[in-house]
Formats: sequence, C-alpha cells, structure tokens
Amino acid sequence: MEIKIDEKQIAESIINELKRHNLLGEKQQNVTVVYNAESQDILYTVSEVAELIKCNTNYVYQLIKTGLLPGLKLGSMKVRRIALLEFLEKYQGYDLTDPSNIKPIEQNTIDSLA
Repeated sequence: MEIKIDEKQIAESIINELKRHNLLGEKQQNVTVVYNAESQDILYTVSEVAELIKCNTNYVYQLIKTGLLPGLKLGSMKVRRIALLEFLEKYQGYDLTDPSNIKPIEQNTIDSLA
C-alpha cells in the first residue's frame, strides 16, 4: 500500500494550528515548515555526495567512472538522490575500498571492529 502525502497541505495545517493557539505572536511572522524531501528527486553535487557518504570527492568520481554510482553531467557532475539511495542499498555489506574489486565484508573483519 502506498500512502500519498500532500506536504503543502500539511504545512498549511501546521501554520493554522500555530495561529489558532496564538503561538505566532501579535505581529505577522514568517513561518518556515521543513518536511522530509524524500518524495522529491534531488540532485547532489559530487562534493555533497562525498560529504553524505563520508569520503572524498575523488572516491565519488571513481564510483561514477566505474559505473557503480550513476551520475549525470549538468555543467558539473551530479548524482540523483534516488541513485545514491539505490547504490547504498545495493552495496550494503560489501567492501568497496577498491571499486574495481568489490567483495563481501568478511565476518572476521566485522569481528575485529567490535
């Protein structure tokens, strides 16, 4: 079952509740409602991807070059959020230290980290 959420409607509802309970004060105030952008297709720069997966930009370029992480060039290289999530899901449990030689993480490696 898929649940569709109208973020704009939720944001308006929150603002109306704040007004109803007089939590916005006497003066007119600007209110920003931040919601999960999961439903939107977001583009990340290579630097942003590197920050998100805690590595350097050269490694992200290597992932793109080897075809493990799909990228697209719009001026500079970009990665779709959905592509990054799919990459992380697909390679969970694998050692990607060398993107040209992917292997499952061995149990003794995990045990030595504990």
